[in-house]
Amino acid sequence: MAASTNEDILVDFINKNFETIKSLDRLNNLRDEYKLKVESLEEKISKVGTEIPSEIDRAVSIAENISKQINKLEGIVDSLCHDISDHNHSIKPMVGEFTALVERIHEVEKYAHYLSTVAKIEDISSHIQASLLTESLSSAVDSFNELTDLHTKLHSSSCKRLLGFLKETILFWNKILKDRIAVEFEEVLKALRWPLVVTTLKAVPVTNVTELKERMRKLFKKLLSLQLPDSIGLESAGVNPLLQKVGGIKPLLLPLELMLKPLRKRFRYHFYGQKQTNSLDKPEWYLTQVLSWIRDHGDFLDRNIQPILDEAKKSNISARTELTRGLVIIVMEKIIHDLPEQAYEEANFSHLIDEVLLFDSELRNTYFYPPILPGCLDVLCLPEALTKWLIIEKKFAMQKIEQMLNSPTCWESQYKDISDLDEVRVPECAESFMMLLQTITDRYRKLPVSDAKLQFLGLQLELLEDFRMRLVQVMKNTSTAPTGHIQCAVLNAVHYVSQVLRDWSELTFFLQLLCYKNNRSFKTEITEPSDSDQSVRIKEKMMNENKSEDDSAESLLADLSHISMEHTVFEEITSLFESMETDMIKAACNYVFTDVQARSQAYRKDRWISLPAPKEVTTTLGLSQSACEMFLVLKDHLCTMEGQLTKFLFDRFWHRLVKNIDEFIFKEVILMNHFNDGGAVQLQFDITRNLIPLFGDYTNSPESYFRLCKEASILLTLKSGSALLLKEVIYSHLHETAEQQQQKQMQPDVTEALRDVGINTLSVEQCEQVLSLRTSLSIS
Repeated sequence: MAASTNEDILVDFINKNFETIKSLDRLNNLRDEYKLKVESLEEKISKVGTEIPSEIDRAVSIAENISKQINKLEGIVDSLCHDISDHNHSIKPMVGEFTALVERIHEVEKYAHYLSTVAKIEDISSHIQASLLTESLSSAVDSFNELTDLHTKLHSSSCKRLLGFLKETILFWNKILKDRIAVEFEEVLKALRWPLVVTTLKAVPVTNVTELKERMRKLFKKLLSLQLPDSIGLESAGVNPLLQKVGGIKPLLLPLELMLKPLRKRFRYHFYGQKQTNSLDKPEWYLTQVLSWIRDHGDFLDRNIQPILDEAKKSNISARTELTRGLVIIVMEKIIHDLPEQAYEEANFSHLIDEVLLFDSELRNTYFYPPILPGCLDVLCLPEALTKWLIIEKKFAMQKIEQMLNSPTCWESQYKDISDLDEVRVPECAESFMMLLQTITDRYRKLPVSDAKLQFLGLQLELLEDFRMRLVQVMKNTSTAPTGHIQCAVLNAVHYVSQVLRDWSELTFFLQLLCYKNNRSFKTEITEPSDSDQSVRIKEKMMNENKSEDDSAESLLADLSHISMEHTVFEEITSLFESMETDMIKAACNYVFTDVQARSQAYRKDRWISLPAPKEVTTTLGLSQSACEMFLVLKDHLCTMEGQLTKFLFDRFWHRLVKNIDEFIFKEVILMNHFNDGGAVQLQFDITRNLIPLFGDYTNSPESYFRLCKEASILLTLKSGSALLLKEVIYSHLHETAEQQQQKQMQPDVTEALRDVGINTLSVEQCEQVLSLRTSLSIS
């Protein structure tokens, strides 16, 4: 191979440089050129041979020196280690003494800092007192701010008594300072006609508006400086303990709290105690009043209060929203106050829920109350209210379901007289039930607590299961007539419910609930104690910080493969409805098939072997007399079911029925008889011109559903010569050895042979069996 390559190179070189005889003159030049190249290469090789060994020797020398230095350094390190160990051993008693002294010093420093903090609190208190005695209110407010700043710094301290002392000091001075400023502030507000309430008396016009607004501005800013920290303000405000369970509740700005004071007083006067306006069955009275206050005071707040907040660098706070929040808290307190009495009157409690839902909707949509702020719906999510709400919701829903199913028209479609709207044929009870579930969804959709939403979802699933069991009971009571009106209505109802549930499962709201539910299930699987080794391994892998993130994630997901995650919130109940739908279709199909089968006795026993040949028949072919009753019953059942079922269900029904009939005719009629030419033609006529067209109204290609019968009739009516050849090919394929098949020349493939005559579904064995039923073919 190498020699051949060298020869090729040499030939290419000669052909390239010596194409003609004249080119031989270049021979001397080429010799000199290549001689120089050879000398150059020899010189390079010589240099490499002399330089590389010297480089290697130098590298070895350097490595030896480095190794000696390393050994020397190791000796130094060992010596230092011994010295350090000896030194540590000698100073160990001294370290223990110094450690005790340092700890005592730290302890003394803590005491000193503690005492200095107490002294600082007392100094600030003395300064506030002195400022008040000299009527220097601004200086007193500044000193008070020092106290609140100190509380903010010490808030996370473990010195609870010191924090308690500081908190009591803050509350003490806050009350004194607030009372001094509040009196004047309330007088200014009163002079400015605050609050803006409707009165029958004619008010005296305000003359010195500018001066009053300036005074209000200064007092408002001073009150802002007296704002307590949230941790102190919420406790000192005397908030209802139940209201403290609501997340996001925090104190109002102090000046706005004072502005809310007269409105709170009016609210308590009208809607607490023995006043006629305080009626448990009329919650809309106080809800409407609060909405009117929000509407009436909005402009005043925007024009006069919001600029002050902006000037005080609190532009992130909306005066209108802050006052609305205060009014909402008043309403929440009222609802909590009435809950114990409302719980005994289901009608009143249900009415309260409706009104609160409307109130919250108007508050958010009309007055743009931010969704992140707490509202009245948070009160309804408290266990004390939510449990009662769920009980009432379930009770009313069950009563409604009873009324639906007891209605004389419960199984009739509401749109039966309107052809365009009656395609789905939904019974009245099913549509009313799903509307009931939709109403429940609309009521709890806006709840701010996901756990409360999941409880309502559980109620809906419980109602769905109850409705399904009622449908099952109705189905069993009418099971003697699977194609009757009520059975078909129940089937339509089941399909409608499952279809609506599938549509709901794709809505964003239910997908969010699914995500929350799966996340909660995941956390429960992880955090709850378990005896299984699987759970222990999961916890260990989550706590293992030494592994890489990718490895930890992969191993964790592998161990969590046993945790089941639902694909939709309605997955389980939907599968139950779909299973019921399938069972009912199967029952109806079996009923019709059994009826058709019972009318087929004469057709199955017909004398197919002795029917006259086509040439002997003087009249045109007609349907076999023995098949008339069977096909007529089949047509009646199809018409009945088509008129009672939705198109989707009817398609499922006749698809299943066709499959059974096709197999029945093939196995019980064709394979159980023998056919002469006349019988085969008659059978083909019955199938292709009578049976298959029965389904022509439901599909454009009904023959594709009768493959067994159609292909069998093709084999039975195939011309004798073609049938004999096909039978020989099939026999060779099934019964002859490979050697025998090779001896036969040009033997066609059996699959291609069958496909050529239109056989695609029947197996080779079935084809051989059908061909053997023809009396016109000799037995080979």
